[in-house]
Amino acid sequence: MRILLVHGWGYGPDIWNSVIPQLDPEIECTIADLGFSGTMKLPTGHYDIAVGHSMGLLWLLSKEKVSWDKLVSINGFTKFSASDDFPQGVSARVLERMIRKIPHSAQGVLKSFHAQCDPLGIVPFKSLANLDEERMIWGLEFLRDMDLRNKYDPSNTLVLAEKDDLVITQEMTSALFQESEIRWVEGKGHLVPLSAPNVCYEIIERAISE
Repeated sequence: MRILLVHGWGYGPDIWNSVIPQLDPEIECTIADLGFSGTMKLPTGHYDIAVGHSMGLLWLLSKEKVSWDKLVSINGFTKFSASDDFPQGVSARVLERMIRKIPHSAQGVLKSFHAQCDPLGIVPFKSLANLDEERMIWGLEFLRDMDLRNKYDPSNTLVLAEKDDLVITQEMTSALFQESEIRWVEGKGHLVPLSAPNVCYEIIERAISE
């Protein structure tokens, strides 16, 4: 059994640190690193299960050289920015403002984003080491420009989402995953792999059993 785990924007591979120990030790876990902290690991190949948190799902859907039998979305999305046919999305102006600020205050942008991810302070702010500003900007442009709704296959996707998520709102999730059964949690914020790792474990275990 091979599982690929992909984190979202502004975080790193350690977001999975509390999830992985709950999995069967015989499972081979590959953890992607999208490069926001100066290191990068972009896996390719086929996996039994691919798990994407937040932008991690969008990244998975964008990759031609990554495939899977079962896909798990944790606070994920197939499109982030708003458009005429997706008014529930986030205005591109928000992302462009963050892009402009990064060269002047990358840590400030990151800290503000982390506060939005976790407004209750469940997870203490942890600055990424050696921030890669170019990679952070790439990620925001990726969020602004990508629309992969046509890549999403509801027949092999499990969806975990947070009703109180201030980053990926309930309205966004419901609009994007209309054809899927959504498992909702509440009061955990955007960082479910950190604030409720047991819930992430449960949906991954369901993907394994299916």
